[in-house]
Amino acid sequence: MPEATPNLGPDLAPCPHCGAGNPAGATWCGQCLRRFDETPAPSSARAESTVTELRPVRTRPVVRSEEGKEPVWTCPACETENPLSASACERCGSKFVSFFAGARDEAPRGSRSAAIGFSAALPGAGNWIYRQSGPAVARAVMYLWTVGISIMLLGFPPRNARGLVRGVGAIFALAAATVWAVSMLETLRLSEGDTRPMIPPKALTWFAAALSGVLMLGLIASVVAGR
Repeated sequence: MPEATPNLGPDLAPCPHCGAGNPAGATWCGQCLRRFDETPAPSSARAESTVTELRPVRTRPVVRSEEGKEPVWTCPACETENPLSASACERCGSKFVSFFAGARDEAPRGSRSAAIGFSAALPGAGNWIYRQSGPAVARAVMYLWTVGISIMLLGFPPRNARGLVRGVGAIFALAAATVWAVSMLETLRLSEGDTRPMIPPKALTWFAAALSGVLMLGLIASVVAGR
């Protein structure tokens, strides 16, 4: 359907692009700043080009609750509402915690596969690759300490208290395996953007203190049994 030509004065000519009135001798439009000899765009294209959908930009999930209903959170990536119990968006799969993870100042020192491989060889190495130096040192020291004590007690127990010393060595071996497993899981979580530690620093300190107490009691008991 042809567009209606606006009723302009005798000294004005309509712009073929936007329809604005311009002096009869003008070669370009003073409204849209386009030349008259350009091929005008289809009316539908002009209409679409002037419509822009403005949507609020969110960087954190918005939690909404109604009385008698389960709270929901809105995914900033796709605007989908999810129950608060869902750890990831049901539509796009974005993890809830990933929107709260602070941006790293620096990129990781290696790839995800490198972090997993180094963490398998030495717990804490994965934390180091993801630039968590403190947790990396703590886990490496804890692992090396528990492995060294377990090797010493299981491999070289005294004759008079062999069973007791080997029992303490088994506890340290189990502790070393636990540190290794936790470090691997933390590396996997770090690769997905989850920076929360599985073992807080205070819990790790109490864990080391408990192992030290077990070691001390085992040594005292072995001395008493050897008399």
